[in-house]
Amino acid sequence: MTYDPTYLGSSLNDRAYDAATIGEAAFNAIMRQNNAVGRLASGATLIMFGEAIRKTFAEEFDKAALFAFNLTGENGPEVMKPLDYFAGRVVDLLMDKLIRCGRGTGLDEATYAPHFNKLRVELNELRARRIRDFMNGMIGNERMKKDPVVSIVNTQSNSPGAVQQVGVGEFSQSAVINHHQQLVAAIDRALASAEFKQLEPAQKDGFRDMADVVKDEATKSSPDPVKLKRWSERLIGLAKEIGMKVAVSEIGQAITHMIGGIG
Repeated sequence: MTYDPTYLGSSLNDRAYDAATIGEAAFNAIMRQNNAVGRLASGATLIMFGEAIRKTFAEEFDKAALFAFNLTGENGPEVMKPLDYFAGRVVDLLMDKLIRCGRGTGLDEATYAPHFNKLRVELNELRARRIRDFMNGMIGNERMKKDPVVSIVNTQSNSPGAVQQVGVGEFSQSAVINHHQQLVAAIDRALASAEFKQLEPAQKDGFRDMADVVKDEATKSSPDPVKLKRWSERLIGLAKEIGMKVAVSEIGQAITHMIGGIG
């Protein structure tokens, strides 16, 4: 082994808690959306919960699996075991968040508990399939290939519709401290922008929840550079997905400054 197993385990543990936070944000957005139209205590909420938790688990597992493979260059038992433990933690953490949200829907426990029990079974079945795929060299429908460049995507819109991806370096603690206000300001501008105002309510909630997580980490007295990088990548990805082109560009530039420590 040329990697530190302790680092692999601690990083996967961090990612498990990140996945739980992402899931909780999705569940809360669903509750706000359905409450606004008077259907919070309904089967529609349970269906949307199910869709959100499956999507969150699948996406976060695939990211963690790729991270583990890129770090170790292996997909054997030494890597599979901590990855499987991570997957189990994600299932438990997501279900804990979901159960707490279920209590706030107004539905009786006798109504939501059987549905949630089925979801737990589904997630564990999905966990087993994903682990089997990993052991056979697959993530989703793609064969795993070690990525020689670990980078964040910085999207620049110098011309209409143009998207340029550039690799950038690693965060440093001093760069985070020196440039975190630029990131916070870019997020605040995005939240006050015309692009944001034109979004659907659920999209606004999702972006605002993710933005709050990034801002909370960026403004800590000792931000975690690795965690801030991951959350920022996800915020940029979400902004791109919902069509916030200006936000993608400005937040991406702020992240680049933090990574490179440039003025």
